[in-house]
Amino acid sequence: MASDLKLLLEINILFKFADDTTFLVPENTDLNISVESEHFRCWTKDNHMIINLLKTKEMVFGNHLLAHSYHHV
Repeated sequence: MASDLKLLLEINILFKFADDTTFLVPENTDLNISVESEHFRCWTKDNHMIINLLKTKEMVFGNHLLAHSYHHV
């Protein structure tokens, strides 16, 4: 069965395995991760699926020496 789940930007990367989904959003894109996360949330709602927030994680990779203000989802 093919999935109709697609990310908003081609530069973002989607990994799907069984009931797990991971997406990577680079820092330097036209969209931030909160927009991509909202798109994913809407897709799950439209497909009658539930996101288990107890198992949902956000990981930020970067240079710890740089002072950035990150928007958490």
